[in-house]
Amino acid sequence: SLFKTKCAACHGADAAGKPAAKIPSLISDEAKKASDADLEKAIVEKPKHAGVAKALTPDQVKMLVSYIRSVQK
Repeated sequence: SLFKTKCAACHGADAAGKPAAKIPSLISDEAKKASDADLEKAIVEKPKHAGVAKALTPDQVKMLVSYIRSVQK
């Protein structure tokens, strides 16, 4: 539900992103190659994520990474 409320509006419910709008897929080969630390950093530090990231605890960021990994399979 965290992904649905914080991420799906941009990245899509299926995490496929919106390439035409330059919103990356979270299930692409590139995303799969990223380390968990890289994904956490992207969630917290990307300027477009500023509003979302401020509202997330470190545990919630880890939960999002776990969810992303689960949909990549």
